[in-house]
Amino acid sequence: MDGKVKLETPNGTSFAEMKKGVPYFRGEGVEHDVINANDTEYAFIEIELK
Repeated sequence: MDGKVKLETPNGTSFAEMKKGVPYFRGEGVEHDVINANDTEYAFIEIELK
């Protein structure tokens, strides 16, 4: 589902728009904390590739 997440990293805070059916990518080894930035409950699946 569409939504917005707050990303906290050692370099600061940013936001990402999530779109249903559109993959979201972060580089390998990026330290981050993902926080729901919506007014309602929000869930997504994160897959780590090695």
